[in-house]
Amino acid sequence: MNKRTGFVISTLVAGLLSLSAVSSVAFGAGDEAKLKELERAMNAPAEGGSVKKSRTRAIVFDNEPQSQAASSANEPRAASSGDCSSISPDVKATAVDFAIQFKVGSAEVAPSSEGVLREIAKILALSPDRCVLVEGHTDASGNASKNMALSRERAGSVVKFIVEKTGLDRNRLVPIGKGSTDPLQNLDQRDPKNRRVVFKVVG
Repeated sequence: MNKRTGFVISTLVAGLLSLSAVSSVAFGAGDEAKLKELERAMNAPAEGGSVKKSRTRAIVFDNEPQSQAASSANEPRAASSGDCSSISPDVKATAVDFAIQFKVGSAEVAPSSEGVLREIAKILALSPDRCVLVEGHTDASGNASKNMALSRERAGSVVKFIVEKTGLDRNRLVPIGKGSTDPLQNLDQRDPKNRRVVFKVVG
């Protein structure tokens, strides 16, 4: 191999390495920190809200009254094994928000947010038994009912993207529209920063 060929190959390799470096940090530094936060939430031990629980057997003696199996029936909980659709909206969850971008006035995910959604999907795959609420939020500009519908559609669009692109179990992800009902603290309700998608890891 002559010097010229070696130079061309080394230039190509350097170019490919720089491209991979750029693609891995295509999302912002803030997203990087949030991705780590989401990963910590997914890896944290479940506190009774996970979908699957280890089975325990109880010994019941004839002269003892039956234990109250429904004692925790009124507590917010996740759902039965493999089904997150009936999850309580008040269930204990760790929330991490991302400024997912959508095409103007639509629920279609913008190409600029596809990279971070793929990274989110990889993290969600770490704990296949966890339920995750996916909340869409808007600011208070415009019609409240339209904002609510749009936030619901955007949450559904995020879930659809993650499921289609990565094959995650659709039943684990619960899309919820919040509209402008839950603005960020100390922020004007009309501030565009309220437009976000919040991933709530149950348990």
